[in-house]
Amino acid sequence: MTLISRGVWTGLAGLLIAAGGAWLLVQTVPEMQTARAMVEIDSTPTPLQVFAPLVRRGAAPIATSTPTATLTPSPTPASTPSPTPTATPTAPPAGSSRSLRFYGNGVNAPGKDRVEIRIDGPARPADVGADDFTLEFWMKAVLSENNNGHVCGTASDDWINGHIVVDRDIYGNGDYGDYGISLASGRIAFGVHNGSSGFTLCGTTNVADGQWHHIAVQRRRSDGYLWLFVDGQLQAQADGPNGDISYRDGRGGAPKDPFLVLGAEKHDAGAAYPSYRGFMDELRLSNVLRYFGNFTRPSGPFVPDASTVALYHFDEAGGATITDSSGAVGGPSSGMMQVGGNPSGPVRSTDTPW
Repeated sequence: MTLISRGVWTGLAGLLIAAGGAWLLVQTVPEMQTARAMVEIDSTPTPLQVFAPLVRRGAAPIATSTPTATLTPSPTPASTPSPTPTATPTAPPAGSSRSLRFYGNGVNAPGKDRVEIRIDGPARPADVGADDFTLEFWMKAVLSENNNGHVCGTASDDWINGHIVVDRDIYGNGDYGDYGISLASGRIAFGVHNGSSGFTLCGTTNVADGQWHHIAVQRRRSDGYLWLFVDGQLQAQADGPNGDISYRDGRGGAPKDPFLVLGAEKHDAGAAYPSYRGFMDELRLSNVLRYFGNFTRPSGPFVPDASTVALYHFDEAGGATITDSSGAVGGPSSGMMQVGGNPSGPVRSTDTPW
């Protein structure tokens, strides 16, 4: 998404000021404090305050009914190289199987209740988008904790209006692009923007049903084609915006631009852009298209292969570090838990997909 092009929000978290011919970003919220270690085990949902959505400049209007999903014809398989085989999962060491539990604090706890993964300064392998990529993870949530009323639509950056699960935004009109994933009325929304145009894919089933679900999204660099799978079933595909959507190395911008953020809207732009409330486990980023049709969802943790550029099991016993287990050249792309809010999150949980 391109944050400036997505509207004007009240109760501003930041002002953009023209002074002396230069653009200054004036923060109105304190910088994030240093993350602290958490070892609390939690799996019990608690109520979430729901905010009424605002409308950003250039953002798609809030839909009032669920759109009918339409799958566009699949690309000709013969013109697409065969995917690298999915890594064979193996069981984690006894007692180490954990997930992360987010509480959706969002702007009520700016900079907190999230995981931040630095992708630039220096450049790291988790910065996908210059080539083909697949991003996949497990999630468990309930609709009552992720229901701000927004219904997914395909227009441009519509995904930003849902409860944000993965945010790789840049602030303002980007020279490259960005992408993100959210929950919109319980359905997955996956959006891509190339700096000048955007498109959002919409899932077709409610995944906020209190069960674990495997989510996989893909993008092909050559033509911008997008895929969205839920539990191994193709739910949406379309020809999206073309071009490089990675984070340009050395790019200047807002403080949180060079991060991939899990569980929250990275800029704390306002209550109109709520954060995710639920569990996440086993996040993998690959620099290939992993899937070309329906598949059996994974039955255990991934083992890294040559196409794995970042892999997070979330199995640490404590501490704030989220370890990248990919072994990718130029890595690791490890992340940091930024803990806070009420309830304080994220916390480690023994509730996992297996």
